[in-house]
Amino acid sequence: MITRILLENFMAHERTELELGPGVNALTGPNNTGKSALVEGLRCVATNPIPKHYIRHGAQEARVTVELEDGTRIVWIRKKRSSGYEMWRPGMEEPQKYWKFGRKPPEEVLAALRLDLVELETGGEIDVHVGNQREPVFLLNQPGSNAAAFFAASTEGAHLLAMQNLLKRKTQETKRSERELEDRLDSVHDSLDAFYSLPGIEMNLEKAREMEAQAQTVQDQIPRLEKTLSTYGSLLDDLARQSRRITSLNAVQPVPALTEVRDLNSLITHMGDVFRAFSKGVGVVRVLSVLRVLPEIEKTSRLALFCDHFRQLAKDLRTARAGCAAMDGLSAPPVPAETSGLAELTEALITSIYRARREQRRTEVLQSVVEPPSVTECGALESLLGEIGSLDLDRQRAQERFDALEKQLETLKDDIAYRVGEVGCCPTCGADINAEAFLDRGCRHDG
Repeated sequence: MITRILLENFMAHERTELELGPGVNALTGPNNTGKSALVEGLRCVATNPIPKHYIRHGAQEARVTVELEDGTRIVWIRKKRSSGYEMWRPGMEEPQKYWKFGRKPPEEVLAALRLDLVELETGGEIDVHVGNQREPVFLLNQPGSNAAAFFAASTEGAHLLAMQNLLKRKTQETKRSERELEDRLDSVHDSLDAFYSLPGIEMNLEKAREMEAQAQTVQDQIPRLEKTLSTYGSLLDDLARQSRRITSLNAVQPVPALTEVRDLNSLITHMGDVFRAFSKGVGVVRVLSVLRVLPEIEKTSRLALFCDHFRQLAKDLRTARAGCAAMDGLSAPPVPAETSGLAELTEALITSIYRARREQRRTEVLQSVVEPPSVTECGALESLLGEIGSLDLDRQRAQERFDALEKQLETLKDDIAYRVGEVGCCPTCGADINAEAFLDRGCRHDG
């Protein structure tokens, strides 16, 4: 039996491989999927036809490989001028090659394939193994003479009779199996009628399971509900304590209205500036106290005249120097009088003038400074403000705890309402119960 077909450069196929399962004897599928090429390749291996159009365009040769169930591989090779076979036996490292054998495939290849054509007495041949796509089963589209000649062949006739008997036996076995299956089907229908009431029983069992699950859920939730109730009682106690504390805090007298302290801040800031200026003035006075007393300042009109005269002299001196430069060839002028004392006097005079002006500015600044006001003690006010801030902080913390307790109380109420809604009724007496009545009665239920 053939297990694999491989086409290489065959017609339009560059490489196509098809694995065949056990018992496959027909290929089906949509158009243009390669069914005809596979059938034609199998026919080429079995008959070695002459035409060369099997070689794919651009290729040197076409190959069709057929692998049998015993591991034998038969390769049909078609070149432009010749054709040949390669047969690989299991365990062989090199194939048996056939190139000069005439028109008919080699006997070894035919014996391995077992796809021989049936020769008729009239000289014709019939292919009983490979059929074309649009042609019926062999002999059905052949003349009566070909059918008679085919059945007249002793070997093939015996083979067909054996096939006919086998088909008859399989048909009888199939009909007998069909009757047995029909009888068994009737028996199964009768057995199923006995289970007609089974769906109702199954539904009742399902309801019983659901009720049991609900009862188990309620039983499991009772401890949680008891724990929730205990927590709720503790929270109520905390809420009562916090309410009493808030009442006590609310009884505290309100904080007195704060006096506007903007002017006080401005005054304190001004006092700080004055104190810094005073400290700076004291430091300046301390520095100036070590200096010598300035000499009396006299009128400087004569000194100004002298300075003007001196500047004029300097101008004349420059003019004279320019004249001297122009008269280098002349003899040197006489030595001028000594003026070092005059220069020292001028420098001392200028220094004294600047020092007097600076001291005058400092004196004017110190005279405009007013005495700092007396500072009032504010220790009691600071203590009162500290107590007020502490009380306000305690009030805010108590309010935050009160808000948190209220939120927790609302959450517990929702949780209790959800649990009571799931229970639906009192697990002890069976009476209806709701969350509001349950909470109004102090988490007790009077059935």
